[in-house]
Amino acid sequence: MIMQTKLMDLSIPEGIKSLDKILDGYKAYQTLVAALDLQLFDWLDEKGGAAREEIIDGLKINGMFARSFLQSLVELGLLTCSAERYTNAALASSFLVNKSKHYQGNWLQVSAGQNYKWNNLSEMLTKEKFEIDTFSAGPSGDFIKALSQGSLRGELQTVTKAIADWEGFSQARHVLDLSGEHGLYAVALCQLNSKLDGIVFEKPHVVEGTKEFIRRYGLERQVQVQGGNICMDKLGTGYDIVLMSHLLYQFREDLASIFSKVFTCLNPGGLLVSNHWFCGPGCGAVGGLQELEKSLHSFGHPLCHPEDFQALFQRTGFRVVEATEVPSVYGPSKLHLAVKDPCASKIEIISHNCCQG
Repeated sequence: MIMQTKLMDLSIPEGIKSLDKILDGYKAYQTLVAALDLQLFDWLDEKGGAAREEIIDGLKINGMFARSFLQSLVELGLLTCSAERYTNAALASSFLVNKSKHYQGNWLQVSAGQNYKWNNLSEMLTKEKFEIDTFSAGPSGDFIKALSQGSLRGELQTVTKAIADWEGFSQARHVLDLSGEHGLYAVALCQLNSKLDGIVFEKPHVVEGTKEFIRRYGLERQVQVQGGNICMDKLGTGYDIVLMSHLLYQFREDLASIFSKVFTCLNPGGLLVSNHWFCGPGCGAVGGLQELEKSLHSFGHPLCHPEDFQALFQRTGFRVVEATEVPSVYGPSKLHLAVKDPCASKIEIISHNCCQG
């Protein structure tokens, strides 16, 4: 088809700046990630500030790009520049310096990294079926660190407080953490109750990373790590608290099997904690990007029908004592606290392998 329009007469419709703004957001993200990859914020924190030439020499940056690169970080509010010296802005000091307790670097690097689902979105959107990762594969250590950092933005604090407010918390002695976030919840709970000991159940390939995380908080004697397969291995018994946070999406067809296994783990009167995303009413998107992010994180779809999910507790022998929403980086998550009924008869564990199909 031959275009008849004269190029000189071509007018651009309104709105093109909106597309530029989207592209600028991508460029800003890549600038931030490059600074993290170069460990610029850690280096400046150690040096207390540096001139441009010092940064070029110290980080081996090509001088042709250094001025515009550093100026971009200043404009993003991540660096400050005074008298030709660059220092970390307060935002970077709080969230982008590795030693900070509020560090979010892994979260930012992984969220749209080269191998992450957002970077292959067209492929994800055309998948007919989501394959569950093989047992030995699973998420990388960096990805789990990223999840942990995301949880620290309010979700962990809210869930932990709800558990601590449970009337049986002070008498609890054993907690099982099935959440797969480097034992973050077990650490938080054991910090609040010195008589509580924790078992973190992880895939074997992330056990060492989880132990390292626990050592950072000085709780290696109180919190132990056990490698295994939640579907195939025994979880033990005698727990007062079992916690599952964002675990069940890949097992949505076999929830009864998981619940039965957890029922057996808990002491009578023990607490089951479930924290998961559910799709909006009628499975409609509340916010497009937010809902899409949740879907990418939850094997294609969050859990559905919260009323049916809540009924599952009762059928398995639990009594729900609290159901509430908690904040997460992808929008509200549903928190259920349920107590194992001391009078409930033992539930027969379903033999179906929950990792199949």
